[in-house]
Amino acid sequence: MATPLTDEEIQRRITAVNAHPTIRAAAESLGMGPSTLAHTIEMLRSTGRLADGIVLPPQQEAVAKDPMSIVGPTSVEVRDANFWRNKAKSAEDRAAESEHILREMAGVFQRPLSLPEWTLPGNGETGRAVGLIHLSDLHCGEVVRLEEAAGVNEYNPEIFRRRLRRMIDASIRILPRWSSDCDLKGVVVALNGDLISGDIHAELRETNALTSHEQVALATDELAAGIRKLADQFDAVLVTVTPGNHGRSTEKTHAKRMAALSYDVMIGNILAREFASDGRVTINTASGADIVFPLFGWSVLQTHGDSMGTGGGQGFAGPELPIVRGGKKIKLSGFATGERYDIILTAHFHTSSNPGTVLANGSMVGYSEYSLRIRGLPEPPQQWLALIHEKWGLRERVPVVLEDPQAPRRPRIRVPAGMSAT
Repeated sequence: MATPLTDEEIQRRITAVNAHPTIRAAAESLGMGPSTLAHTIEMLRSTGRLADGIVLPPQQEAVAKDPMSIVGPTSVEVRDANFWRNKAKSAEDRAAESEHILREMAGVFQRPLSLPEWTLPGNGETGRAVGLIHLSDLHCGEVVRLEEAAGVNEYNPEIFRRRLRRMIDASIRILPRWSSDCDLKGVVVALNGDLISGDIHAELRETNALTSHEQVALATDELAAGIRKLADQFDAVLVTVTPGNHGRSTEKTHAKRMAALSYDVMIGNILAREFASDGRVTINTASGADIVFPLFGWSVLQTHGDSMGTGGGQGFAGPELPIVRGGKKIKLSGFATGERYDIILTAHFHTSSNPGTVLANGSMVGYSEYSLRIRGLPEPPQQWLALIHEKWGLRERVPVVLEDPQAPRRPRIRVPAGMSAT
């Protein structure tokens, strides 16, 4: 048990405090630690004894309020303070990161969308329908040379314009025929990534016809013209935009800020400003890799496909297996969180496929030098067009081929020397 201080000792300590500029200097003159002297002052203030005729000078009055405020820390205390300060900062950073991750995870399933009324469930109605135009892997700005693609396909900005316009015109012709027995309320344009070729590889930077910024300008102009044409025809257009891997502005795909670093999402944002005053057009851009939206109560998940976690093609099945596995993984992850995805829109593999209610998109660029190098099967440039019915869900669908078929080349047969036909 500590021995109580005598009045003489208290007065000695007060005198030392008054005679020195700091608690540390006063403590050194008394032969004690600065914290011991500071606690003495704190005790005197708390017990009211400083009010009994013992007055501190103005420069020491702060000690009575916070005795440790002017006690200079020792070197050990400095190191300890820095240690705990850094530890607290690290904990704060981890807490902020955890909050960020939770917000991102919540955003996958609860994104703030601006949805037109015609996409929402009706009051007992069962005859409504909506057209779906799935646009992905446009690779605007890429160049494919005929002689380097086995004479099967070529591509450049002018061909991009022609094929995109053909897709819009085909949609305008086909959708009214499909919906002759129902009430067509509008059209959804799913812009599902890789709208531009980008410059993620050195060979693309060397061979693209346009820079990434020029590609964004071209794609935006053509898409805006197509959306306006659809709005004139159907009077209601919903545009949903998700990022792809070619449209990224970083060397590698980032999990964090993926949409914010994407030229594809930039195109969506420009389109949103373009049609801000047009009540017929609603545009939503993803805040991550996916976007989920309802159509008459059917839940649609749109994702480019590079983040399905299934890798590339396998053996003779090519990309079919990753597409099927990716669709299953998406549905299972939805079930685990209480979500149900009735229709899944994917792209990325440049292969048109329709396992169940998955619409895996082909590409607008078509067969390329890369396809030839990996010995992929030639697929014509094509994009999905579908009709979603309020009662039946995904009802009609067709991959719209964007180039006229050409007569197959006759095989060349080499006749050995000395052999003659009879």
